[in-house]
Amino acid sequence: MRRQVNVKTALIRDVRVDNQQITFILTDGREVSAPTSWSRRLTQATQSQRATSRIGGFGTYVEWPTIDEHIGLWTLLGVSEEDVMEAAGFEVDRSSVRT
Repeated sequence: MRRQVNVKTALIRDVRVDNQQITFILTDGREVSAPTSWSRRLTQATQSQRATSRIGGFGTYVEWPTIDEHIGLWTLLGVSEEDVMEAAGFEVDRSSVRT
């Protein structure tokens, strides 16, 4: 049985990365962080490469094109991608999602 998750609508407004943490600043004011060590590419990147990020998917993920890294909001929140997409107002076909 699939666990019910209530995700408040919040999208990524900004991102910070340093040697210790990846932090997503959300549109509702919350900050969600994870250790930079979660990403080998970000760990090995220069600070200049880390600063070259862009927010994609209407605020649902961040990408660092110069190091080919992508991290979704769902990863830092610990929920499914579908939960984030649904909370962001996208129509999600859950019949195609394996549980």
